[in-house]
Amino acid sequence: MRRLLTLCLLGLLAGCTTMADQLHGSLQPPAGLGYAVFSMTVHTYNPSYASANLNWRGLDNDQRGIVYANFGTDTVFGEEGMTPVDGKLQLLALPPGRYQLQQAYAQWNDDPERWPFGYQGNASFRLDKQFEVRAGQTVYLGQVRFNLDYRPDVEFGDEQKRDFGHMHRVWKVNDLSAIRLQPFSGKVGRGY
Repeated sequence: MRRLLTLCLLGLLAGCTTMADQLHGSLQPPAGLGYAVFSMTVHTYNPSYASANLNWRGLDNDQRGIVYANFGTDTVFGEEGMTPVDGKLQLLALPPGRYQLQQAYAQWNDDPERWPFGYQGNASFRLDKQFEVRAGQTVYLGQVRFNLDYRPDVEFGDEQKRDFGHMHRVWKVNDLSAIRLQPFSGKVGRGY
């Protein structure tokens, strides 16, 4: 019984590794893979009760997945002295090829204290943003910002200073010079 308890505890602790522990101070991907990095952030009246997920898929392979941000708990810190933003810096380890950020879905609640009379929203967004991953390289795709008040939309932009600051400060990566920049731009409205 004691051995089983010890094994369970070790399993739980292994699952608690941080991104800094996983990267060991380098954005050099494992052999045969590349990294894609982007941030998911939010602008809404009450970010503590907002979340989003984003689907991606391979165009040259059968890879696909979902990344998630809980804007009530996730934070992108940026450089020392910058104001943190509600969101999450995502890192995808992928085989070389072409990929697409396919669609996203957001949920939010402007006033959970007034439930069921407060406004609860959800929206889906068709992103269709393509990018390429090369073996042994990291590509920075910029920011995917969920604007969830009034007319929900998703806005793409370059937040390199903030996101690179987070990689340096939180992920403990010192050399960011080899990152290939390919930030998305534009805006997409709510899909129905």
